Amino acid sequence: MPDESAIDAGRRRVLAATLAAALPVDGVARAHGVPDLPAASVADGTGDQSVTVFPQGVASGDPTTSGVILWTRVAPDAVDDGTPLQVTVARDDSFEDVVGSWSVPADRLGDHDGTVKVDLDGRLDPDTEYAYRFASDGATSPVGRCRTLPAADASPDSVRLGLATCQNYRRGYYGAFHHLADESVDFLVHLGDFIYERGGDGDVPGRSLSLPSGESVAMGLEDYRHLHRTYRSDAFLQEALSVHTLVQTWDDHEIVNNRYWNYSEERPYAGEGDHPRNDDGEFMTRLFADGIRAWWEYTPTRVPYDPDAESVLDQLELWRSFRFGDLVELLVTDERLYRTSPTDGSQLGARPDDGASDGSGRDDEGEDDDRENDDGDDLAETMLGSTQRDWFTDRLSESSAAWAAWVNEVLAMEFDLDLGAVDVLNGDAWDAFPEERERILDSAEAGEAAFVALTGDMHSTLTGYVERDGDRAGVEFMTPAVTSRNLRDLLSLPNDRETRRLIADFVKDENPHVEFFDSHRWGYAVVEFTPDACTFSAYAVDRATDSTDASRRLLTRYRCPADSYELSRV
Repeated sequence: MPDESAIDAGRRRVLAATLAAALPVDGVARAHGVPDLPAASVADGTGDQSVTVFPQGVASGDPTTSGVILWTRVAPDAVDDGTPLQVTVARDDSFEDVVGSWSVPADRLGDHDGTVKVDLDGRLDPDTEYAYRFASDGATSPVGRCRTLPAADASPDSVRLGLATCQNYRRGYYGAFHHLADESVDFLVHLGDFIYERGGDGDVPGRSLSLPSGESVAMGLEDYRHLHRTYRSDAFLQEALSVHTLVQTWDDHEIVNNRYWNYSEERPYAGEGDHPRNDDGEFMTRLFADGIRAWWEYTPTRVPYDPDAESVLDQLELWRSFRFGDLVELLVTDERLYRTSPTDGSQLGARPDDGASDGSGRDDEGEDDDRENDDGDDLAETMLGSTQRDWFTDRLSESSAAWAAWVNEVLAMEFDLDLGAVDVLNGDAWDAFPEERERILDSAEAGEAAFVALTGDMHSTLTGYVERDGDRAGVEFMTPAVTSRNLRDLLSLPNDRETRRLIADFVKDENPHVEFFDSHRWGYAVVEFTPDACTFSAYAVDRATDSTDASRRLLTRYRCPADSYELSRV
């Protein structure tokens, strides 16, 4: 980005006095229609940058062309009652070229475990990087960096996104985030499982985790808040979130494993055996509401949230879109809150031999199967729900960007695991929702943009094709888990070249549309979009080393041209 010309101190003071950020409601900024915060004098940054006052560091997220959400947490017991919070934004890390400084009154911090969001939409310039910091009671936070989206009519040369997913705190260290912090990416995308709902012993020293409830699995709001606080206390995670603006979705573990909604009973469930109170509908409804609240408090997201909604389904609207000029439209979906459970809460089941296993959504007579679930949707089994699906398919078919990139929690492509006696169906992935997937791919084919699914969940690295009726309808890139257990862990597999090759060959033999598969390593990925091609690079990072020296190496790299779905290894 070109450097802005410097302005004198007097002009900076005038600017700081006249601009305003969005006012938090009960401590967290609403998305729209929020009055202004009072201007404040510019903090000099000489106070103690104390982890006592800002123990979870700082973060930014959900960029627009003219703003971003800034986030921090002020430890409630670290400052005096009545102390306001100050936030300052500048064009340089030394805060000589200040854009504005605003004060959040103490009585507006509210009861959100000390978390605060400030919405700067409408205050910043497009395609520009800024520095920011918070100050409270004489202490200043670490300096963060944030970035806005390109202007709507811009034609970027490239967009680079860092990808992370599945970071179970107890399973290893976050060296991947240290390396992500050093990556030259425009934004960071988190594909879900930011926290895991369980406590217990750690697999590595210092990573055991006890919940306030004393239980092994989250039982309410204080447990969820404790989990978010603990995860965000990691120095490497804080490092990455402080330098890259975040776009975030969730998966199941932000609340409970294999979660779904039962429309006939009007209540949520965990997967079979995944929560001891699963049979108690009133408790589970309250548990989901608590998990939603904690997630919203602890993420720098600009999403509608209504804790007073009559149904849990109406409390949070996570799905949203980010446009990078005419190059990329990034589409974020929620694949957990509205989903049904075609396998009765089990993650795996037998693939039905009913003529629909090809993903066509039609029976063996070729007729559409237009059953309805109890939400009035015309699909008996849904991952998105009708309202979100209509939005998503409209965006896919109408987008004029070169690339439509889908922030997708679970595997989109068909994935066969024929074990001889049974053909295994992954009820957690899109294979369990073939009719809905068919509608998505119809819309992707109708649109002008090349279709790319950016996927997490399986704790593996994968590249391949999303197919429809045997034809390529898009490409899919799955990023490895940061720390969560993969096949190497679950099956106690040796980590040698021959074992890795045997597993990859088995997967590719069963699924010829898969180009690369690895479930032995952990790490992160980077995807770069240009007008001509997109390039996916996956990196393996040692999760057993809690150091900046945690080893990192390129695991694989694939390129797909914009004019055809043809992956080539680079």
